[in-house]
Amino acid sequence: MIGKVRMTHELLRQQSGFVQDFLLEQFSGPGEFNLVTIVEWESQAAVDKVVPIVKAAHERIAFSPQETIAWLGVRADIANYQRLPEL
Repeated sequence: MIGKVRMTHELLRQQSGFVQDFLLEQFSGPGEFNLVTIVEWESQAAVDKVVPIVKAAHERIAFSPQETIAWLGVRADIANYQRLPEL
């Protein structure tokens, strides 16, 4: 599965509006999630444009993130966030 995550991030890095990304693995502490992926975009419009591109790429390789998440029993927390203004 991590290979598919890396492949998806490689595709995201090539898209217009991409700012930066992180693939984080928990190495200590009582946190709930072992793996966290974060992608920062210039705008919601950039996100809206990339969604069908990623979906098509996944379809080409017969990869369903939803099915994989269910099959592995992964608990995913998928959401959009925005950066808070600097203090």
